[in-house]
Amino acid sequence: MKKKVTITVTGVVLVGAILFYFITFFAYTPSDKFYGFPVPKNAKLVKEKESVNIYDWSKASEENGIPSGYKLVIKSKGWKEINREGASTYYTKGKEKIDLISQTNELTLIKD
Repeated sequence: MKKKVTITVTGVVLVGAILFYFITFFAYTPSDKFYGFPVPKNAKLVKEKESVNIYDWSKASEENGIPSGYKLVIKSKGWKEINREGASTYYTKGKEKIDLISQTNELTLIKD
């Protein structure tokens, strides 16, 4: 009986981990304009300038920042958080720098 429960729990955890991986990592796409910085696939681009993109994204929050899954994807793509000031979080990868601003339902990317 214990063996069946252990196998079932292990299977559920494994399936959950695989689903989390696919849902998290395939929900973002690398941006050519921002040096491959991951951008949520379901974020709607509402304003674009030479070095700035503003997206409408329901998961962005000024109080809570970005979701932990997004932070994990950013880190896994080689970006390092170097500073945080209010709603802005600064990331670097090699010589490239990105300022990610998370406000209520709005995500802004600025490249240096």
